[in-house]
Amino acid sequence: MCQLPRAGGLDQNERLSLVFHTLADRSRREIIELLREAGELKVGDIAAAFSMSLNGVSKHLKVLEKAGLIERRVDGREHWIRVSWASLQQPYEWLHFYHHFWSGRLDSLVDYVKDKGERK
Repeated sequence: MCQLPRAGGLDQNERLSLVFHTLADRSRREIIELLREAGELKVGDIAAAFSMSLNGVSKHLKVLEKAGLIERRVDGREHWIRVSWASLQQPYEWLHFYHHFWSGRLDSLVDYVKDKGERK
């Protein structure tokens, strides 16, 4: 796995890049999905849901944690993991803006093509 900077000292564009880079991995997205459904899980329970070693899952969790996408709570020897939903707000807003931008552009393109077709 590549070395990623911690999310804390990054500007908004660097943070956005870090989040998208982190979520580009399928296993990490699946971990987020699993946590979305469960709320909070022990590391061992997360590992049990995947066909990879505990060490492999732990590495993915560390990358997610460095990106600020998950939070870890330690209770004795148990490490509990949950999604840090606030950390996904900026990427959501960025995607939402471009969704509306491209939806409007594509609607205009559809209208243009229909108009051209009617003129023929």
